[in-house]
Amino acid sequence: MIGAAIVGAALALGAPATAAQAAPAPSVHFAVKGDWGWGGGAQAAVTRRMCAVARRQPFAFVLTTGDNFYNPDGVATTDNYWRPERCLRAMRVRWRAAWGNHDVAGGDTARLLGSPRPYYAFSAGPARVVVLDGNHADDPAQTAFLRRTLRAATEPVRIVAFHQPIYSAGLHPAAEAARRRWEPIFRAGRVSLVLQGHNHAYERLQAKGITYITTGGGGAPIYPCVRPSPALRRCVAAHHFLTVTVTARAIAVRAVTPAGSTLERARVAVR
Repeated sequence: MIGAAIVGAALALGAPATAAQAAPAPSVHFAVKGDWGWGGGAQAAVTRRMCAVARRQPFAFVLTTGDNFYNPDGVATTDNYWRPERCLRAMRVRWRAAWGNHDVAGGDTARLLGSPRPYYAFSAGPARVVVLDGNHADDPAQTAFLRRTLRAATEPVRIVAFHQPIYSAGLHPAAEAARRRWEPIFRAGRVSLVLQGHNHAYERLQAKGITYITTGGGGAPIYPCVRPSPALRRCVAAHHFLTVTVTARAIAVRAVTPAGSTLERARVAVR
């Protein structure tokens, strides 16, 4: 399964395909982290654990939910990127990044993380992944792109990622305007999983048939779970990252701490 995941990701990320490789891979395995480029011990510990996991089961790519570079905002430094992320860089892991509010002041999310556009989509095995720009959720061109991309998707699994959450129990309130704009499109487009950041914790929420996971524990100081939400199923204030394995029928998510323990395992059915 590992080899199939890597082949599928290579096809999705632009590697040349042979006739034997034309069909999508049956699965893909990747990692997700958000609010991570803070510098300091927590970021380094999360990344060391990611590398330990990747040595056993390689990641096709690392997807971020934004706030990739703090202090100075949007700029990679020795403290917030080059030193703490060196094991991932040594593995030549491919990045796929969302733009957070701390990223827009600099260009390193584009230059180093391969995300020159604030919203885009790509294929990864059985999944179509759509990365949105939560900083400009009211952009009609982005809304049209989202609707068009989901309508045209042929992959059985649809995953969306962005920074500011539209459901959350965390310190920052949910982005209600973005929810009004995007949620009907998610439902019509059969999105199964939405990955969010901005609140520095792990959250799993369920609303209108869609699973929302906030993964903002990549290295920045942790936020508490403070807002009641009828959608909330789990909230843990802890540093972590996610591993995600996607097949045509289900998405398996594991939230992993720097010590290697599991905050939660979640199975998301494909809509």
